[in-house]
Amino acid sequence: MERTKEQFETLLNKYLDKSCSLEELKKLFSYIDLPEYRERLEIVMDENYKTLVPGAEVDAINWDEMFSSIVEDRAKGKVRSLWLPIAAAIIVMLSVGILTWDNQQQKKQKTSTVSIKKDIAPGGNKAVLKLADGTEIVLDGHSTGMLADEDGTKISKTAEGMLLYDAAKSDGDETLVKNHINTLTTPSGGQYMLILPDHSKVWLNAESSISYPSVFSGEERNVSLIGEAYFEVAKDKQHPFKVKAGAMEVKVLGTHFNIMSYAEEGQTQVALAEGSVRIDLGNNSRTLIPGQQASIKAGSMQISLRNVDIDEVTNWKNGLFQFDNTPLEQVMRQIKRWYSVDVVYQGVKPDLYITGMISRSNNVSKILALIEETGGIDFVIGDKQIIVKKAKGGTMTR
Repeated sequence: MERTKEQFETLLNKYLDKSCSLEELKKLFSYIDLPEYRERLEIVMDENYKTLVPGAEVDAINWDEMFSSIVEDRAKGKVRSLWLPIAAAIIVMLSVGILTWDNQQQKKQKTSTVSIKKDIAPGGNKAVLKLADGTEIVLDGHSTGMLADEDGTKISKTAEGMLLYDAAKSDGDETLVKNHINTLTTPSGGQYMLILPDHSKVWLNAESSISYPSVFSGEERNVSLIGEAYFEVAKDKQHPFKVKAGAMEVKVLGTHFNIMSYAEEGQTQVALAEGSVRIDLGNNSRTLIPGQQASIKAGSMQISLRNVDIDEVTNWKNGLFQFDNTPLEQVMRQIKRWYSVDVVYQGVKPDLYITGMISRSNNVSKILALIEETGGIDFVIGDKQIIVKKAKGGTMTR
């Protein structure tokens, strides 16, 4: 294959712009055999990586292994999106990944001593679909193909592990529609993707559920959510899309956004990636622009706004844990939900904050080993339990 500098730059730019196909990615990696192209790619990687971890340098990379991992993980459905910065892609694909930390009380580095009685594997595509008549279908234990037919709406599980609705045309009788509410629920350690009757896409995180009609009818498209989900709403100006989450309602016409509404987090958050959404909370309402996140504390009727890195909020659907000065307790709640474990603290809870990214496809021991390297904290992995305790000679203050 003829290689040119112009083609290489075109492929590299398409990769960084998230428009590179898998075939084009193969071509991009074929340039790595030539030293001049490898050097250029390493410079780009180094620039991207320093953006993620200021002051850090990129170690030598096994490019063939990295590319094979990308292709393999995409084939297995482990990574929902290839389009990450090059440095982030490496973090996703390598066996452990990279985390950096900021411990305000303790900077001492230490060797990991994670005690492993029984390692814990990551979660996967697991969910239960409850039909309008009460029938429950365990999707991860069911073969692909049609699952049910509700008055002409065909419900299927695809070969890619998604739940797909092929909606019947509404005949104007809304009575049947209102009686045909389906609920998709993910367990601890589960996630699932859903394509709604209007072709809107929903990624459902662990310990979450979404209820929706098998056919959208009337002036609005209404769904309700418990837990966390990322939405890509199909545009339909005549039929606004509304998500009910606790006391809050999010109204959109067509947009991409994330809602986190776990009771244990003590707040509901809505982050907007694309388009526009309006949040209604009693008599209070706010409209978000892309890159903004709205937060509502439990029991409050106030909506606070702040700018966020949207990738940090949504990268769970791309197979990543991503943290930005995140308290350890919050990190451990995410680990609890994804690995389906109990988290027990022995003694004083740590004043520890974590920044970085790592693949959700790792066993839990690898993530905990990296956190341990901050010093002052040890983990013990038992049977579906993680014990967090003060390290010998370490300090953990709150």
